[in-house]
Amino acid sequence: MKLRALLISTAMMSLTVVSAKAVNPSTPSPLITEDKILETAYYDTLSILSTTNGCSDFFGGISAVETFNGLISKVRKDYFSSAIGIRMSGATTNVFNMKTKNRYRLFNQVSINGNGPFYRNKLTNAQALVSGIGRFAANTKEARVLMFLHELGHIVKGASGDWLLPDDGVDDSKSRENTKKIEDVCGEQIKNLGKGDIVMNSARGKFVAEKSAVAGTKP
Repeated sequence: MKLRALLISTAMMSLTVVSAKAVNPSTPSPLITEDKILETAYYDTLSILSTTNGCSDFFGGISAVETFNGLISKVRKDYFSSAIGIRMSGATTNVFNMKTKNRYRLFNQVSINGNGPFYRNKLTNAQALVSGIGRFAANTKEARVLMFLHELGHIVKGASGDWLLPDDGVDDSKSRENTKKIEDVCGEQIKNLGKGDIVMNSARGKFVAEKSAVAGTKP
């Protein structure tokens, strides 16, 4: 089975456990099929969460795919100050998966800022650069994945009963601390996006096999 198909299958199994009315996991938000930048960020993040590594373990293992798809199902595009990457707001729904024992919450709105570092490194040629996310420059795949994982940390409940990341709201200092915590845990996986035997060809929205040892081998 191709890796992308495997990821989608994993997402399907996870979502079905929570609700028979769950959104089609291949498109947890219609924006994914309409917005190539969002599509790339979604599958890049999924490629980390759907494999066994220190980052996915931090979020509860491979079952974190379920939680991430819940978050993505709420995504929409809005426009705020360029300092904002993603904003979660509104009422929350608490979810408990009886099979995986995962506990998480979903905000009613997850707004990705069209003027912020998810999509832009500057607003106009005359303006200063938009601030990056952690060590990564704005408008890069690494920054987008780090933003998604940051937000995921706010909705996943850890073994202690607390959210993996405390709420930071408009507290820029606490937000940077939370980003650093995620980067400390997931930095290696983020830096290695697109490397290795299996990589995602984001422009075409699918996975391709790289046979680096054999020059000219087709996927």
